[in-house]
Amino acid sequence: MRFSDAFLRQLRERVSIADYAGKRLAWDKRKSQPAKGDYWACCPFHGEKSPSFHVRDDRGSFHCFGCNESGSTIDLAMKLEGLSFPEAVARLADFAGMALPVDAEEDDGQAQRRRRLYDAAAACAALYRAALLAPEGATARAYLERRGIGPDLWPRFGIGFAPGGWTFALERLTKQGFSAAELADAGLVWPGEAGKRAYDVFRDRVTFEIADAGGKVIAFGGRTMKADEPAKYINSPESALFSKGRTLYRLKPARTLLAQTKASGLVVAEGYLDVIAFERAGIAAVAPLGTALTEEQVQLVWRAGGEPVLCFDGDAAGARAAHRALDLALPHLAPGRTVRIAHAPGGADPDDLFRAEGPDALKALIEAAIPAVDALFARERDARPLTTPEAKADFKKRLRAAAAAIQDGDTKALYLRELLSRADAIVAPPRPPFSPAPRGRLGPGGRGGKFTPALLGPTPELKARGAARSAIAGSDVLRAVCDNPGLIDRGEALILAFPIEDAPLARVRSAIFALWSEAGSIDRGALTRHLQELGDRLALERVAAWPPPKTLDDASEREWMARMTHDLTVRDSRFEARDVAADADDSEAAMARAVSILADRNAARRNALTHAEIDADEDLLR
Repeated sequence: MRFSDAFLRQLRERVSIADYAGKRLAWDKRKSQPAKGDYWACCPFHGEKSPSFHVRDDRGSFHCFGCNESGSTIDLAMKLEGLSFPEAVARLADFAGMALPVDAEEDDGQAQRRRRLYDAAAACAALYRAALLAPEGATARAYLERRGIGPDLWPRFGIGFAPGGWTFALERLTKQGFSAAELADAGLVWPGEAGKRAYDVFRDRVTFEIADAGGKVIAFGGRTMKADEPAKYINSPESALFSKGRTLYRLKPARTLLAQTKASGLVVAEGYLDVIAFERAGIAAVAPLGTALTEEQVQLVWRAGGEPVLCFDGDAAGARAAHRALDLALPHLAPGRTVRIAHAPGGADPDDLFRAEGPDALKALIEAAIPAVDALFARERDARPLTTPEAKADFKKRLRAAAAAIQDGDTKALYLRELLSRADAIVAPPRPPFSPAPRGRLGPGGRGGKFTPALLGPTPELKARGAARSAIAGSDVLRAVCDNPGLIDRGEALILAFPIEDAPLARVRSAIFALWSEAGSIDRGALTRHLQELGDRLALERVAAWPPPKTLDDASEREWMARMTHDLTVRDSRFEARDVAADADDSEAAMARAVSILADRNAARRNALTHAEIDADEDLLR
């Protein structure tokens, strides 16, 4: 049984040998370098104690330095599972979610037809390159040179010109022996309808050759030179050779350049000219083709190795594209699989930056790319003003939902912890310690005034006792929440606002809300397992020190929340009193106004709390 070359090539491109082998082998963490697509394990074909089985994900190959077994992903499937070649292909196709051809046996006629389509695409590329140098290509040559792309670069990047008119390529390619049907199947002409003649896909445009992973021309992109043209860029239609969502512009040369420069990963830009600018600057880059980045394209970029940078224009459209790409990558983030995000400054694109400032500007742009977690946090933080409790709660809800999309368990847990920790710093920042001014003036230009009350500062012993008491109070709050998850529904904002200065306890709070968001429930066992997975020893010690669980009934939960409300209200009143007193000047009238304002505000607070039983038993928080 023979499978088509196209199907096998697509299978090799879509199946990661590291992903496939990783389901059956344990990678050695000391020798493996996932970010570079380099993996080591003990050989499955002979007994050994030290890893000599080497997998190169970017090449789709394996080799054992102990027994000399080697081969491709298909070879590995055959050897590991004792399969025949067709069975191994079928197994890997299932692994990649690819459907097998209805008739897997490709006859000579089908193979010949595919070769004809490749030949037609290559012949068309030659026509476009020649047309660029001919008299009719003068406008295109001038346009390219205005964009800083001189004649020395045209052959290197496969740049040509499709002249105006309707049948330039059709007429010349049919004279070379290709039929109109073949040219239509290759995506080079549009077939005629209702007895009309076929006509060229590309007319009066600068053309860019699009090649497959092996370097064969399979399609073209066309750029208009007219300012009033509705479509600035067009691409070849889907064809037997070309699938937009599974092809990346300049993938083969980018892989070669990446290996030469030993960079951290490929750059994914938005367009042809951006890719050309990056490559001229010595940076390996690719681009999607007229559509938003697809999952298949992201997998291709990861398979090239390293940590790719998704680079977008600095305008609103670039921001939207970055958001889509980030959402696409999120489910697949894992050890050795991440992305960074870069935006060209000031609404420009990388090509603009290269022409204005040169290669160093593009290198600085990529070096400044931010990790995915930073981009995700900034996106959700800036989505709406965080001016109300509802907006802040929605902010944290969106962060939890985004992190929950990650499929790898360890990565998901660490994202939740990191994102919620950052959100806590914004939503409930710690208050500065209360330090009343001494009686009388503080000196020339000082604040306080003669009406500031005389208060003694706390002794060192009192400070130490206060810090311990604060930590104990925070621990009691979190214990009650963990043992009674209904408190989260009753007062999430209050629990998040409760001041916890002890860092391990603050991480316990983040873990509680991460688990609640992910599973909708929480208990001590789940919390302990979660902290163990994170390797947070200090946070585990805090939880282990809790006394036995105490369950609150509905009335007790209401009283608990009332006490929390009361304590936070009193605390806010104290800080407000300090601020009002500090702003008062030396006059008795000013101080009287300040005292009156505070009295009114405190009375309003007391009225707001009258519905709650704030005299709850002290043991509710103990």
